[in-house]
Amino acid sequence: MEAWEAEVRAIPAAQALSRLALRDGLPRLLDVVAGLMRQRPPGEVATGLGPIPDLHALERLGEGFNLRQVVTEYRLLRTCVLRLWTARGSAAPPHPEEERVFHEAMDEAVAASVSRYARARERTLQALDRISTAALGNADVASFLPRLLQVLRETVAAVDVAAVLLKEGDSLRVECAVGEGMTAGVHVPMGEGFAGTVAAIRQPLLVHEAAGDARVNEPSLRAAGLRALYGAPLVLDEELLGVALMGSRASSELSEEDLLLFRAMAARTTALLAQAQAHARERAARAEAEASLARLRDSEAGLRRWEQVFTRLGVGVAVVSSEDNVLRDVNPAFARMHGYTPEELKGRPLEETFAPEARGVLPRHVSAANSKPSHEYESLHLRKDGSRFPAFTHVTAFRDETGLVSQRVATVLDITQRRAVEADRQRLLSAIEGERARLASVLDQMPAGVFIAEAPSGRLLMASRHVEVLTGRPFRPAASLEDYSRDYTRALHPDGRSYATEEWPLTRSLRHGEVVQGEEQLILREDGQRITVLVSSTPIRDREGTIVAGVATMVDVTERRRAQEAALQAALFGERLIAIVSHDLRNPLNAIQLSATQLLHSEALPERERRLVTRLARSSDRMKRMISELLDFTRGRLGGGIPIQRVPGDLRTVVRQGVEELEAAWPERSVRLQVAAGRYDGEWDADRLLQVVSNVGGNALQYSAPDAPVTFNLSDAGEAVVLEVHNPGEPIPADVQPRLFDPFRRGAAASQGGGVGGGLGLGLYIVEQVVKGHGGRIEVTSTAETGTTFRVTLPRSVSPGPPRG
Repeated sequence: MEAWEAEVRAIPAAQALSRLALRDGLPRLLDVVAGLMRQRPPGEVATGLGPIPDLHALERLGEGFNLRQVVTEYRLLRTCVLRLWTARGSAAPPHPEEERVFHEAMDEAVAASVSRYARARERTLQALDRISTAALGNADVASFLPRLLQVLRETVAAVDVAAVLLKEGDSLRVECAVGEGMTAGVHVPMGEGFAGTVAAIRQPLLVHEAAGDARVNEPSLRAAGLRALYGAPLVLDEELLGVALMGSRASSELSEEDLLLFRAMAARTTALLAQAQAHARERAARAEAEASLARLRDSEAGLRRWEQVFTRLGVGVAVVSSEDNVLRDVNPAFARMHGYTPEELKGRPLEETFAPEARGVLPRHVSAANSKPSHEYESLHLRKDGSRFPAFTHVTAFRDETGLVSQRVATVLDITQRRAVEADRQRLLSAIEGERARLASVLDQMPAGVFIAEAPSGRLLMASRHVEVLTGRPFRPAASLEDYSRDYTRALHPDGRSYATEEWPLTRSLRHGEVVQGEEQLILREDGQRITVLVSSTPIRDREGTIVAGVATMVDVTERRRAQEAALQAALFGERLIAIVSHDLRNPLNAIQLSATQLLHSEALPERERRLVTRLARSSDRMKRMISELLDFTRGRLGGGIPIQRVPGDLRTVVRQGVEELEAAWPERSVRLQVAAGRYDGEWDADRLLQVVSNVGGNALQYSAPDAPVTFNLSDAGEAVVLEVHNPGEPIPADVQPRLFDPFRRGAAASQGGGVGGGLGLGLYIVEQVVKGHGGRIEVTSTAETGTTFRVTLPRSVSPGPPRG
């Protein structure tokens, strides 16, 4: 074995193996052969060799030996034995029968190894080919991994469970799984459990009874009822990408061939995972180049098509001799990117296209390309003018009938632009950080507190300095709005209820796109004070309309609210005072009016005194109307609205009565009533609606020309009745119209805001309250061309709880 080891080290694949791995099962094989030689069986010796040649062939296949190298090591072993026999000479010559058994055993070992190697290699290549086919056209991991695992289950019959876990930070995440035992999305800590152990040691691991093995502590794997469980790390260039697992319920053993196949498929999975990170353009170019080379071998027609693709392809393609690494052929794109013509590059060593500082790694890439179906790497290339450029290279090795690499085809892509884009991205990130700093400075100068949060997580990105002033707490970025509301801000509704996170204005803007304007909140400060703020928020959308962030502002209105509360209390006090005074004045006023009426009915009253009493009666009547208006006003402001007593009736009767009273009060004016055909029955408060007719009609008569007619139009509008009062003349100024129904607006400046004969300016206010009490609405239009029209819409009936005030 020592003599054999000295000679077999000349095989390239054997040079990197340890002594134990190099000898493998050959010493045991020699022991078996020696035993057979002593026994000298009369028949074939194949059955006596056992599984040693098969296992040795599988090991050599996994170690990268080609078939010629496997045969060569057996040939060298036979040669060493024969050389030792010759050296002993006639001292102890082998018996002819022993020599026959030896040669027959060695022939059977070679035949068994070659057969098993070929079958395993063919099976592996078929599986890898199916994997490549499954992954073809699927650039993302989520697309090709399920197909890859399905190929594994179909190829290895004993497999019941298969999964691929990808490294994610300090843990492994189940990216894809078939069968029961692993669930996609589950995380496994590095170094823990079976998968974590495989990742930590970066070596394949096999257990024979998963349910009872302490290294298998994943609950799902234990519950799956697995016996044999095998895991292989996915490592690329010393970087761990993940772990591949397969398990069997039926058997506690997995054959060496199945394990070898699984490791090969794991290696291919590693390559596919790396390829999934490359750009689609690079894959398309490689596929086109490989397809063109395949057509080149098939026929002359394929050769012509390949030549067209080869010369016109925008990606560089080079054909390299496997013997001396010389460029046999290059396409124009490859030559252009290096600054040469294709003829200048043909026949040159491949290393001359590499920058001198990058040539040291070329042998490693060549070895990798020779040992597997394809290989990818990045390197620095050299142009004719001496300039450098980064390139991404994909190498495919083509083998002859004996399995030896005959040539390699490389597709080369200039990734200068990609590197520039990455540099631009870094510069853009720096610019964004600068803009962020400037934005923070601007926000800190604003008198309002400002929050900015990203969508959809609600993670708070920044807040202005004024936020800390308002809340009394230093700002701390939070991962979500829930964390911020729990640990930082204590906000209450005006009625004292706590805010739920989903009720926050900023939450509503981020999750529902709502724009919130001036929502009042109570903030409990760190020092125990309670302040009132107005919070506004709005979503920030990108060009496609997707919500990407939200911004909220917070303004302190504590002093303003206190001032408003004081003003409101003062107003309520004044209104209550008016109500009390108005009520108490009615009794003496009634006495005055009753006395004046009795005096007017006296026949002994002289004419001069009668005129004085008549003036007194009219003044007291006017004062009574003013007090009634004040009482109605205070009922509307303090009592929840003017009381309405609705009873069934016909609105035409009410309107006619009001018009007749106006005609009596204004005998010199023209007052018209037009009633359209229809229904006018409903539920009305006749006395209150008579006030509406009197006040609106009186205003129209008072603030129009003496010769201008005032027209009442009554019409049926289905579920409602419409009353319109129109008069020509000067319009109501536009700036007055929005405040026309405010209380205490009277005279010409109020533009029809008073009542008949003047008053307190409460007429239209009371009209509006009566109309609203009926569940209706009142509108006014006034222009110089069309005159002024008050339009009152009254529903025939109102549901319980009609709107007030």
